[in-house]
Amino acid sequence: MAITLNNGFKMPAVGLGVWRMEGKEIRDLIINAINIGYRHFDCAADYKNEAEVGEALAGAFSTGIVKREDLFITTKLWNSDHGHVVEACKDSLKKLQLDYLDLYLVHFPVATKHTGD
Repeated sequence: MAITLNNGFKMPAVGLGVWRMEGKEIRDLIINAINIGYRHFDCAADYKNEAEVGEALAGAFSTGIVKREDLFITTKLWNSDHGHVVEACKDSLKKLQLDYLDLYLVHFPVATKHTGD
């Protein structure tokens, strides 16, 4: 099931949030989710697991389980990066091992002091 946007693009209606997923378990969780039909993954810089999610996605792509264009990947800008959006987005892309995101959101509409992390 998907939601069709005004431009005709389809966004999966159900996604898997990766908040609180940790370490080595992430790979199996992501692969199993793909195998049972999940096509939308909801990530965020603040979850501190984008690199592990990226490894799992790269593994899924390299083994042919799914193609990048078949997934809808969301991640989010953290409060301390409101003044550093481009850099933060590039950092998330690098950690997720992706060339593009399908959706990039502001996690909270409250800016805090930039920490450089």
